[in-house]
Amino acid sequence: MAIRIYPKKHFQKARAGNGAEILKKLEGYLKNSSGKPIQILCGFWKDQAEAITYQELREAIKEGLLTKAIFQEWSKDYSFLVHNQLSFLWKDALTAGSMSQPITVGLASYTFNVETPAIMAWIAEHSAEFVTASVIEQKEAIKALLARSVIEHHSVDELAKFIRPCIGLTKPQAKANLRYYDSIVKTLKEQHPRMKQDSIQRKAREAAAKYAEKQHRQRALTIAMTEMASAYNKGADEGIRQAQNQNLIGKVMKRWCTSGDDAVCGQCSELDGLEIEMDSTFPFKGRWHTGDDLTPPAHPRCACAVEYIEIEPVRTDNVAQEIKEVSNGAEDVETNMQKLGEIEIDKVDEALEYYENLFRDDIVENVLVIDKYGRVYYAKGDSSGVDIGKIDLTGAYITHNHPASNGILSFGKDDFDFLRNHQDIAGLRCVNEEYNYFVSVLKDMSEVIYNNIYKEAFLYYEEEEFEVQHKTMEILKREGYVNYVRQKIDKGTER
Repeated sequence: MAIRIYPKKHFQKARAGNGAEILKKLEGYLKNSSGKPIQILCGFWKDQAEAITYQELREAIKEGLLTKAIFQEWSKDYSFLVHNQLSFLWKDALTAGSMSQPITVGLASYTFNVETPAIMAWIAEHSAEFVTASVIEQKEAIKALLARSVIEHHSVDELAKFIRPCIGLTKPQAKANLRYYDSIVKTLKEQHPRMKQDSIQRKAREAAAKYAEKQHRQRALTIAMTEMASAYNKGADEGIRQAQNQNLIGKVMKRWCTSGDDAVCGQCSELDGLEIEMDSTFPFKGRWHTGDDLTPPAHPRCACAVEYIEIEPVRTDNVAQEIKEVSNGAEDVETNMQKLGEIEIDKVDEALEYYENLFRDDIVENVLVIDKYGRVYYAKGDSSGVDIGKIDLTGAYITHNHPASNGILSFGKDDFDFLRNHQDIAGLRCVNEEYNYFVSVLKDMSEVIYNNIYKEAFLYYEEEEFEVQHKTMEILKREGYVNYVRQKIDKGTER
């Protein structure tokens, strides 16, 4: 009598709210979008393997480690990979995630901006984290293959030829591949005692290389699903925040959603249905990276999502009271800015500091302009930026704030573009919760390409308290283009 074994069924719990719809959208997006990053990553690792020479590998085997120069090259490789390819895929995922929430469906005037300072900050921080983690994983994998116990049982040439196809694997994958290689060598020796050693090693290498290709695809799939899910969920979070800044939805709670079946891991099962405030973090256990705990994923290949639920209607608050008091009676000007009045030129610094402390902690961007005649103009924007208008900025001082939701960041690309287009201003300032920033142009910046400097900044990601936009400005200062200062505020006396 034949015994038929049926695959295990996953029993799914009933879901409350819109969780099932949100999860279905995420599942569909991951299924349809993972192919491209998998292709990119597999090609990338193949290029890295071909870039390292057998001579370099032989030297590494003799010394027991790869040179620091090779690891630095890998860091550059990953930085370029992120900047030139993966970051664009993340932006696509962010945009898709921003449209995933039923709460924003039907909001006719809702728009999503993928170039906000908050998103650019997330991409910068996520990029640095991805580069660091990837290089460390790769370094540990090669280190395992260069262990003394491995070298003692393999010749230098044999190991050099074996290691090359393994570049890009994780440590467990590399060790598994070596065990597979050794098992094939052992089997061939036992079954074909007259076969030459070179032939045995060649056949074993060919089989191990095919296995490595499969392992690369498995690792690429894990990275693709995890990274795309991370960006997608971040996009959902940022989309809600932008809708709030557009006064389209009010106070929101968020609820963790899993598929509800018995295939969900224990950690995510515990989180399922948990409702917390918008800015609260989920209690992840053993976080697998140092990223944002505001949204999923909780672990590699996590397919969980968040549902955002409006619990209070939109508030109609306008400009902060402090600015209202200063602006009372201010006349309108031809631009969208308000003219607050005029000050003596020798009072410019005092005026700038006064207004900076009024809007330093605001949740949206504010800008203050003091032109060369001492006329003071003010405008308020949203979390993504603020428009100055058509004021003559020659010799003017401009200051603005970066909202806390955007991160503790120095001048970004938008600020750089503004500075390059207005090189005749007296100075550009910026404030946030922790720092004051100042920059002015020293020599012509017309031919400077921000992205080139930005990419160079990533080479310093191992520096303590690395912040890519600050490092970008430091490089511009080092090259003599700008005078740049970042000053930590004294919170005891600044306010």
